[in-house]
Amino acid sequence: MVRSSLSPPGNQRDSWAGGMKTRARGQSDANMVWEHLLARPDPARGAITVQVIESFVDAIVSRQIPAGVRVPSTRAMAATLGIGRNTAIAAINSLVEQGYLVVKDRSGVFVAQFGFEAGATERRNEPRETDYDWHRRLGLERPAPRSQPLAPPSYNFRYGQFDPSTFPTSHWRQCERSALGLTQIADWGRDMVDMDDAGLIESLRRHVLPNHGIWAEANEILITLGGQEGRYLVARLLGQAGTTVGLERPGLPDMEQLIRSTAAKRVHLPVDQNGAVLSVELRQCDVIFITPGHQCPTTAVMPVERRQALLDIARRRDTIVVEDTYDTEVLSHGRMTPSLKSLDREGRVIHIGSLSKAVAPGLRTGFVVASPPVIEALRAIRRLIHRHPPGNIQRTLAMFIDRGYYHSYLRKVSGILQRRREVLSAALGELKTPARIVGSEGASTFWVEVPASVDTAALSAVLESEGVLVDPGSRFFTDDAPRNYLRIAVSQIHESQIGKGVRRIDAAIRAAA
Repeated sequence: MVRSSLSPPGNQRDSWAGGMKTRARGQSDANMVWEHLLARPDPARGAITVQVIESFVDAIVSRQIPAGVRVPSTRAMAATLGIGRNTAIAAINSLVEQGYLVVKDRSGVFVAQFGFEAGATERRNEPRETDYDWHRRLGLERPAPRSQPLAPPSYNFRYGQFDPSTFPTSHWRQCERSALGLTQIADWGRDMVDMDDAGLIESLRRHVLPNHGIWAEANEILITLGGQEGRYLVARLLGQAGTTVGLERPGLPDMEQLIRSTAAKRVHLPVDQNGAVLSVELRQCDVIFITPGHQCPTTAVMPVERRQALLDIARRRDTIVVEDTYDTEVLSHGRMTPSLKSLDREGRVIHIGSLSKAVAPGLRTGFVVASPPVIEALRAIRRLIHRHPPGNIQRTLAMFIDRGYYHSYLRKVSGILQRRREVLSAALGELKTPARIVGSEGASTFWVEVPASVDTAALSAVLESEGVLVDPGSRFFTDDAPRNYLRIAVSQIHESQIGKGVRRIDAAIRAAA
């Protein structure tokens, strides 16, 4: 353990700058060098000890501090970095434990020797002779430069944004600590090959899927890295040559891209106030992807009668139905229309959902519910990508659900988002610009049609430069997209900011009209 007597004797020390060693010129000069090499911690960035450790590791690995160099005393380091001496001691002890520093009896603490290849760090900054043209080789379009907001976004009306103020930090931390018990680590830390956490599967079966009217066996559930991976896996499985796939128009933009990357033929399904229309186009399809809970992006909810009629058509024409539970988990909690999967009596519906979207999108945890042969086929595809999602996240989420925290969080955040939705609805009702506003009960977004002369892609770029974030409607259509739609959501924005943000949107629309 490092003690307070680490100060080197006298002024006999080596100091350096830019990797070149020079003779010491006194304590103050040495301190100036260390202050240059180690970033001064910022309390706003988190734990001070961790910041000091990270700063040391970065300097050692990048060879700004060569091996064999003696570390200043903890007293000198504390003075140089403006931290407490106990913090400096804790950081040095941790670095010694990790092997970045080594204690030498009666001499002090020194930077340890690492097996870095000689010259490796010098070569990393050498410029390339030329950049290989990957755009040409892969046939990629060169991306247009993204506009940068002139100020941090003050009014974020985009869907699916994380709101730290609603995150159940204490409950999640408690479950994480439980998942880090030695017995738990021994279980989830092993390579499960292509299997999922049995506890999370059981939590889904008992506590989550019944809320959608679904009763499934363990072999009918696959855990995915968010709903997005579920869409990808299903698209790869079903998007075969000779298959006609129906996609809503407007609809999920990523679903359009996924099917476009397969050999399947795409057909676009019209949408009305009740969701996907049971149209001639739909009756041509072998597979259809739909969002019946809240249609993306119009928020339309498909009535039970149309759902039943859709399943009748699917049975007669042997069509596979892929149901995506877009935007149904929070505001609709406890009062959802029965899912298509719950009405399915044949096993032809594939149900895709997300567990993390409502809690924290960064957790990236979703699921697919389907008949066992489908799950096995999806599992085989997933195994070629990453075998299974991280075991620690699965175990923590299982505990979070089993202890009742998941549903209590949904109830809490549902009330918060409902109040935001009401404020946004009232603000949109006061627009001075003529607009058609659609927002089904229980949805966290509104679909807004503005005058035809307004290009909302250009409008959203202008708004972004002013710190207002919205989704232009053109991204939900195909190439012949109408340009005068916006999607506005309440995922992150606080109630007090909604009215001001909508007034900025209104002013920008009027200026563009």
